[in-house]
Amino acid sequence: LGQLPAGVRTSLRAQANALAEDKRRKAHRAADAARRKLESAGWSVRTDVCEGVPLDTLLARAGSERADLLALGARGVGGVRRWLLGSVAEGALEHAPCAVLIVR
Repeated sequence: LGQLPAGVRTSLRAQANALAEDKRRKAHRAADAARRKLESAGWSVRTDVCEGVPLDTLLARAGSERADLLALGARGVGGVRRWLLGSVAEGALEHAPCAVLIVR
């Protein structure tokens, strides 16, 4: 970005910030919808939207919140084993401080 005119840099930053904020809002809406659905089925649920390296952030929060269960989806990207689970799901299974539920 350093070689672009200042006005273009400012515009690109504003657009990037707007996209990031839109993603945060969508993530909060999805988390709230999942929480409401699980609570209506009798589960005690706490959701949060975090930013960072997915596996590192997930494991850190599971530890700091003393989570009983991590429930996450398997996307199936990268390598044969990772193709079956996904790198975050695989890492959670190997390193999480609690039970892990993988949903496909």
